[in-house]
Amino acid sequence: MTYKVLFLNPLKDYIDRLVDSTPDGFSITVMPAGADVADMCREAADADFLISGVEVPEEVFRAARNVKFIQYMSSGYGQLPLTVLNDLGVPVAQMKTHSISVAEHALTLMLTCLRRIPASMQLMREGKWRPDLDEMSYSELYNKTVGIVGLGNIGRWVGKIVHHGFGANVVFYDNAEIPLTVSELIPARPVTLEELMAISDVVCLSLPLNAESDQLIGRNELALMKRSGVLVNVGRGEVIDEAALIECLREGRIAGAGLDVFAREPLDTASELLNLEQVVCTPHMAGVGWENVQRRIATVWQNFDTVLRGGMPSGVVTATKRAANSPASLELVGGAARV
Repeated sequence: MTYKVLFLNPLKDYIDRLVDSTPDGFSITVMPAGADVADMCREAADADFLISGVEVPEEVFRAARNVKFIQYMSSGYGQLPLTVLNDLGVPVAQMKTHSISVAEHALTLMLTCLRRIPASMQLMREGKWRPDLDEMSYSELYNKTVGIVGLGNIGRWVGKIVHHGFGANVVFYDNAEIPLTVSELIPARPVTLEELMAISDVVCLSLPLNAESDQLIGRNELALMKRSGVLVNVGRGEVIDEAALIECLREGRIAGAGLDVFAREPLDTASELLNLEQVVCTPHMAGVGWENVQRRIATVWQNFDTVLRGGMPSGVVTATKRAANSPASLELVGGAARV
């Protein structure tokens, strides 16, 4: 038997590698972004598995009545129509392979801001050499306090890297219950959001966008930060009140910011964030890398195999009590999935 896999709105980084790695027993149909919705629905109707990129129309999911499992190729699943997918009655999983890459990128942004790399390069372009500390301050990460907002997979990696690799003290805020073993392993101390903002030398945001996190970091929270503090965001741009952050940076109320995500993407080239010397911006690329592509492709086939064997795939974000098209019945209940 050959199982039909429908790949919707794929990123070009994945297409050839995923197709080339297809195991025996599977065939892949690729529907690129911009494909006719009616054609997508027709292909979805007899698909056994869906691999979904972003911005797939709801009606395509509704048409997939034969599907056994849907693999979403991103970690942030706010764009998925979860109500529709729950009604479909099959497991839907996010990707959770990017944590290492994003955590390393968060560390890069921290160090770039603390060591004032862009400003130092600009001085060299101007023919200046190593300014006095009174002119430009440089900081170490060693023995600093790093506050992590959102201790999910990414946040935990960040915590382990900065503590075990740089001797930083770690505190965290998370509205979900974090197992004691996790915080002890880093180690990290739970605090309120207000305390975290006030005591941290570096604040790292690594949480998904939802009703609770939308605009979580606003004018009041930024006002609590140290003047020497650095804000890093590798979660979702909408978590920060961007106008309040720009005002805070412009007035020198915090030392800097490292941002990989923005309220509106792509970031407007006229954005003041691109012209502030104490800000480091990257184009939502923290999870990008060939190693992560390979991990994601491996996860796709591992999850498909798990479903066919009647098991629970990794990264499930839907709650379902039916998997009628699977060889074995699945009882899958996905909790609040984390970035």
